Amino acid sequence: MELIEVADLAPGRDDVTVVLAHSATGLTRGLEFGEAVILRSVEGEHWAAKVRDIGFEVDDTVYTLDLGARLPDDIAADRIRGLDPVRHDLELHEIVDLLGDLRGRGDHESGPTDVVDRAYAIA
Repeated sequence: MELIEVADLAPGRDDVTVVLAHSATGLTRGLEFGEAVILRSVEGEHWAAKVRDIGFEVDDTVYTLDLGARLPDDIAADRIRGLDPVRHDLELHEIVDLLGDLRGRGDHESGPTDVVDRAYAIA
């Protein structure tokens, strides 16, 4: 899984998407539709994301990403190294992803970070 360091997350058309230019990623290859990635902000926060759309401009490729859950450092590191069913609790990763999916639905008062942090503390 690719780790993409981002200086700024530009909001997409709705609350659960961000837009990212390929030239801002530092990647040596293009992302693919549906590919899961990890975004790391300059503050050191990690976010799960998935490529929703790929647009082409004259001088760059622009990705629209579905922004998932904020990930604790250890979960982000697990995903970057690759999940192994023997060494990792895959159910925990599935729960985190489900909570990230809920971010796009319903009430945002508590915020996605609070929900994921509480669920992670329980696990």
